[in-house]
Amino acid sequence: MENGKPLMRKNFAVFDCDAHINDPVEIWEKYVEPKDRELVKRAYWCKGATGFINERQMVMSGNSEGSGPQFINLNALTVTGPGVNKRVKRRLMRTRLTHEQVSYLDHRGAYDPHARVRDLDLMGIDQVLVIPTMLINNLYFVENPEGAAAFARAYNNWVFDWCKAAPQRLFPAAIFAIQNTRLAVEEIYRVAKMGFRVVLLRPIDAGGLYPNRLEPGPERSTSHGKFGPNYTDALFRAIEDTGMVLGMHTFTPPLGVGMEVNDRPVSPGDILTRTGVGTGRVIVGSTFSFIFEAMTWLAQVLLSGFLDRYPRLKMAIFESNAAWLPELLEHCDLLVKLYANERKTPLRRLPSEAFAQQCMISFESDEDLVFRTYKKFEDIGVWASDMYHPDAEDVWEAIRHMERANVPHSAQAKLLGGNARRFYGIEPQIFVTQEAAPIERPEWFPKEDEDFRRWWQKEVNQENRY
Repeated sequence: MENGKPLMRKNFAVFDCDAHINDPVEIWEKYVEPKDRELVKRAYWCKGATGFINERQMVMSGNSEGSGPQFINLNALTVTGPGVNKRVKRRLMRTRLTHEQVSYLDHRGAYDPHARVRDLDLMGIDQVLVIPTMLINNLYFVENPEGAAAFARAYNNWVFDWCKAAPQRLFPAAIFAIQNTRLAVEEIYRVAKMGFRVVLLRPIDAGGLYPNRLEPGPERSTSHGKFGPNYTDALFRAIEDTGMVLGMHTFTPPLGVGMEVNDRPVSPGDILTRTGVGTGRVIVGSTFSFIFEAMTWLAQVLLSGFLDRYPRLKMAIFESNAAWLPELLEHCDLLVKLYANERKTPLRRLPSEAFAQQCMISFESDEDLVFRTYKKFEDIGVWASDMYHPDAEDVWEAIRHMERANVPHSAQAKLLGGNARRFYGIEPQIFVTQEAAPIERPEWFPKEDEDFRRWWQKEVNQENRY
């Protein structure tokens, strides 16, 4: 029994389509090639808890190493793992902790592949797509294309080696430098030959142009401008040609993670954060940034005919929840029909049809609306633990929510692994069939008893005050 609930069993392979590595400093220290070190130092360099972009802009690295003896805060990027759900994590964040307690709560599976495999067993996960963390935000603000490309090569080489610790269970996602199309295309073909199944892109306007703008604007019109010739058309052709999946991974608004204030927003979530600038109030843009970035990207992709232009491109939307998708698809279908006569280039398919044929979207363990409407997601949904981040949950929690929503076993198997492996071309393997017994914890670790439940209700009520 776990918290009064019977331990569960499963007979299908679970694939976690979005779980994270905490970008260890080893990437910079050991994997940046000697010839590129000065170049990368001027572009994006991290050491300990901080890093610098363009030699002037300090950013979070996500690591706690090197932050000195006074460091006693929990690392929110490594705290949520086996047996640590959102409620427990919140209680821990409200507790005065010693250095030893903080160290205990630092899940080493966030940066150690062998510890990661042990955590997969505890969380009921058979196979996982490994995705970086802070560099998803930081890399896009690098101004030097060659420096960004050199770092992307270093990261891809590192994560490729990292996943060798358990190649049947750990699958790496690649990154590339969008700052220059030629260099990006070279890296896409390189990682495809290495066996990567997914290449990542964040849908923001960090470099002055949105990622899917097919031709440079007047400020980038020279044949060898900052972003390279032909801008992104060749990039998407390369992803399409390799058969890899384009993973659109969203993030918090830049202003929320130490980025300098630009003249204009670079992310839809950035707009929320800016409403607090100059007022003395903090507006937490991360509450909607993930969803807004995904909705903005997907709406213009569907309405512009982007997927008709690249009919063999496979695309997955990560880190953005999924309950909003059916309404967006329905509304885009309606707009296409209403304005059919005004379109210069007719769409070959309705947006909902194009999405169903070429796309997937990730959902998390507690998205009850997705489970209650599972028929809409049965062939396009892929489960994500988001471990080890603050809202991470294990697969057993997802199964419990699905059971309460009466999702059939066959649909559970597709949503929790079958769809992702089909999309990525990965053979299923089962390593975990039964939920692990509760982890023995020290006395100070929060227990979800009646006192805890009363505290949680008070916490929720305080958050809902306005």
